[in-house]
Amino acid sequence: MVFIPNGNYVPLFRNSNLDYLEHEVDSFYLDKYQVTNFDYLIFVLNNPFWDTLTKKDILVDDSYLNYWSNIDNFVIYADKPVVNVSWFSSDAFCNFYDSRLPSVDEWEYVGSVGAKTINGKSEPGYFNLLSLYINSSLNDISTVFDMPCNFFGACGIHFFLWEWVHDFNSVILINTDAEGGGLEELLYCGATSTNAIDPADYIAFLRFAFRNTLDANYTMIKLGFRCAKDK
Repeated sequence: MVFIPNGNYVPLFRNSNLDYLEHEVDSFYLDKYQVTNFDYLIFVLNNPFWDTLTKKDILVDDSYLNYWSNIDNFVIYADKPVVNVSWFSSDAFCNFYDSRLPSVDEWEYVGSVGAKTINGKSEPGYFNLLSLYINSSLNDISTVFDMPCNFFGACGIHFFLWEWVHDFNSVILINTDAEGGGLEELLYCGATSTNAIDPADYIAFLRFAFRNTLDANYTMIKLGFRCAKDK
């Protein structure tokens, strides 16, 4: 894990008073790398309940680890991020190792950091990360050890994969446009109307919109996770 110092970041959305309030994030520890297939295999061997043959549909959908059966040489995938895991299984993994999934605020705080500075938005190319999420396939994903690291030392934060967070469903995006023109209102914890602070940060908006589509048992080919721990 890497140590993440306490700090402030400006969230994507304003609060109900349309103020630009920074969110304070306490220091914590975060996995340097996304959890790999090898890591997850060790977890499954120690927790047979999460084996593909004993999985429960209420906790994972039909795509849970389905690509494992097609891996001819597991060694090639061992150090690549595990995908097709649900929130339930990811949470269970982290709990097994006395850790937890990071919160939205924690992940977004780390995600706002650049490669060389704490302010990622000031770095060239920060807003061009969208193509990495959209135009990649499982075969494009490198090992976690080959992924670039940011200023805090967390690697692969913005490369190829979405990541589960603990409170992924704490933000609800609602399309209030009768013409179907787009997502215009955001309710935080189901109560507070807000507006986007920085419309240029489309990749952050896309993350929130993506999380809004998830249920806790969903598994997807480009959705992985990493764990966090309190200081």
